[in-house]
Amino acid sequence: MRINAITQPFNTELRKIEASRKVEKESKNIKISDRSDISSGAQSLNETKAQSDAIAASMSSLPDVRSDKIAEVLSKIKSGYYNSDEFLDKLAERLLNEFGVKNG
Repeated sequence: MRINAITQPFNTELRKIEASRKVEKESKNIKISDRSDISSGAQSLNETKAQSDAIAASMSSLPDVRSDKIAEVLSKIKSGYYNSDEFLDKLAERLLNEFGVKNG
C-alpha cells in the first residue's frame, strides 16, 4: 500500500505531461490561416482619404494669392463702392436672410 501512495502523485503528474503533449501535438496538426476583413465604413473612410489627398494635390497647384480678386476689391474700395447705398442694401439683405429674419 505504501508504494501506491508514493507512485500516485507521480502518475498524476505523468498524466498531466502526457495530456499537455497530446494537446501540443493536436495543435500542431491544426492549420490556422490568418485573414482580415475591412469593414465598409473603413473602406469608405479610405476612399474619402484618397479623395481628400487628390483635392489637396490639386489645390497645391493653385497660387496662394489671387491677384485678380485683390485688384477687383482694391478698385471697389477706391471707387467708394463699399460705402454706396447699393452695396449696403445688398449687405443688409443678405444678413437678414442669413439670420432667418427675412426670406427671399
